[in-house]
Amino acid sequence: MNLKKEKQIRRKASELMLDWLRTVVPDEEKSKVTLDNLESYLPDQTHIYANRQLRISAYTLRWFVKRIKQLIKQGKDFNLITIKEIEDV
Repeated sequence: MNLKKEKQIRRKASELMLDWLRTVVPDEEKSKVTLDNLESYLPDQTHIYANRQLRISAYTLRWFVKRIKQLIKQGKDFNLITIKEIEDV
């Protein structure tokens, strides 16, 4: 995949992850969560080992990127991808 497209996908994944995180945290914390401090709210572990397989943990940056790529392959418009579509993949 093109490097410019990869950068756009990572940026879109960060934005979607921020939107998702704001739905999970309490109301008083929502204003404190930004793209700059997003990493501090997420766990360091990005993979889990289950059933003798190494898998990507759900709702991490790598998970969002993987889901966005799957939706692009299905023909979805890159700019119109929502959190709901990512969760349904």
